[in-house]
Amino acid sequence: MSIESAKAFYQRMTDDASFRTPFEAELSKEERQQLIKDSGYDFTAEEWQQAMTEIQAARSNEELNEEELEAIAGGAVAAMYGVVFPWDNEFPWPRWGG
Repeated sequence: MSIESAKAFYQRMTDDASFRTPFEAELSKEERQQLIKDSGYDFTAEEWQQAMTEIQAARSNEELNEEELEAIAGGAVAAMYGVVFPWDNEFPWPRWGG
């Protein structure tokens, strides 16, 4: 388990819509955990939180790209500002896509 695995998972979820699709389904905590592990990622809730903190800190001084601006203008939620966790709804996890 590692923070790097959590960051890699985040990056793939951000970049790969076909990879992201199964995670958008209604899944139990256990099903979601298994899907993450079956996809080759292994991290704890604490590691996910740390990864999100580091990613958000790194992006805090960046300007929004065109896709993020369109998502905001269109009323969608940009990738960094969601409220779903990989395992359940207790922790923040970005919404994917726009």
